[in-house]
Amino acid sequence: MANPQLTAASFMSRSIEDEQRRFAQEAERLAEQAARIAANPPGVGRSTVSGDLTRLIQEATFLLKRSVTIEAGLEAVGLMNAETATTEQ
Repeated sequence: MANPQLTAASFMSRSIEDEQRRFAQEAERLAEQAARIAANPPGVGRSTVSGDLTRLIQEATFLLKRSVTIEAGLEAVGLMNAETATTEQ
């Protein structure tokens, strides 16, 4: 059985798929965390909301960074595929 040739674009595509899976998992956790915060608003005996919000913002920032990485990777793969298509003609 022959192995398909591993190109930079195919390697990057697999890496992007892994990043997308991690992004989805992290986004789900972030949504759960936001729901917990919403269900437990600040009040008497509940003084950790600011800490919870700070962590939520930090995690959202990391999620944003991951999304930018994914988008840049997708753009790069698109350019690699376009270049390959052009050189093969």
